[in-house]
Amino acid sequence: MKICLFTPTFLPALGGAERAADRIVRGLIAKGHTVTVLCQKQGKFPDTPYPVRRYIRPPAQHLWPELLCHAIKKAHKAWKFDVMLAFYGYPTGYAASKLKNKLGYKLVTSPRGSDLYPNFHSLKKPRVQKTIISAYQNADRIVAISRWIKNRLYEVCGQNLPPIDMAHNGIDIQQHNKDLAFSRKNPTPKFTQEHDLQPKRFILQLARVNPVKQHYIAIDAVNQTKDIFRQKNLKYAIVGDGQSIPDLQKQIAKYNLQDIVKICGSKNGNDKFWLLDNALLMTTTSREEGMPNVVIEAMASNLPIVASNIDPHLELIENKNWGLIFQDKNPADMAQKLTQILNQDLTSYKTAAQKLTPQFSLENMINNFEKSCLTALNQK
Repeated sequence: MKICLFTPTFLPALGGAERAADRIVRGLIAKGHTVTVLCQKQGKFPDTPYPVRRYIRPPAQHLWPELLCHAIKKAHKAWKFDVMLAFYGYPTGYAASKLKNKLGYKLVTSPRGSDLYPNFHSLKKPRVQKTIISAYQNADRIVAISRWIKNRLYEVCGQNLPPIDMAHNGIDIQQHNKDLAFSRKNPTPKFTQEHDLQPKRFILQLARVNPVKQHYIAIDAVNQTKDIFRQKNLKYAIVGDGQSIPDLQKQIAKYNLQDIVKICGSKNGNDKFWLLDNALLMTTTSREEGMPNVVIEAMASNLPIVASNIDPHLELIENKNWGLIFQDKNPADMAQKLTQILNQDLTSYKTAAQKLTPQFSLENMINNFEKSCLTALNQK
């Protein structure tokens, strides 16, 4: 197969969708397919073992997503792909659907969550809403990365949709374990001394620091459990960058939690794996996710988790026995769940995470995307 992955955001950005896109491309190439990437121009692009064509984001994209058709035509002329795998319906999937019959390729669209989120501001614009509906309805197949996304597709687009395949996000478990082991053999990162992060004496929240992730709920919950944190000599490590950091710093100062809550900035590579390997447990307070990679990484690191009760978290955690769920936007309930888990033996949580991890392997994800693309290609 000749496949073109069409995505608005790609490397060097390091969100879940960007990492998944790179993994999917590399995995499909390893299985013998020719794969190229068409993406929006942003930042200095890293070297990749596959071709990448970049386009400049058109003005007034919410009014004229058809402007992306020019980039698709140029890519198809250069690569002659027979399947386009488009991340998101808006704007990429929509533009791809306008040309699929004319250029003769099949279209597989994979929503990642953001263009279907109830709080997606552009979803309220009539033109954008029509674009999203048209994009998904006119695809040849859809790949959903979570049960919530599949259900949300029907809510937004109605029942007139092509077949929907499932492909949960996956990680390279073998490489993940190697990275964890490598972090143990290397010097402890300097930032851990600055923030007094000792092995198994901190709770980790690893996420972009923006309004969607709702870190303020965690700060409120920590304030309600601060006596436990101080008695057990625990820290709460917020790892990530983003626009909400100044507000969090004010909230931390208001509650006098500077000795407990540590804002560590973004960490990657060995620093990130040290955190995953040495945290006591992980939390996530997000209000919206498609299928959160960070939760899968926590699972693969055998980290117990305390998470908000949004559907993708429920799909990964509820009744799986490796974490606890709290009511979204309810700091008191999060505080209660933190108190509960901090007073328990965590062995059973870790064992449950270890048993569940193989379901979310990179191999499973790649196989499911390959199957969907092959099925679309063979459709009449």
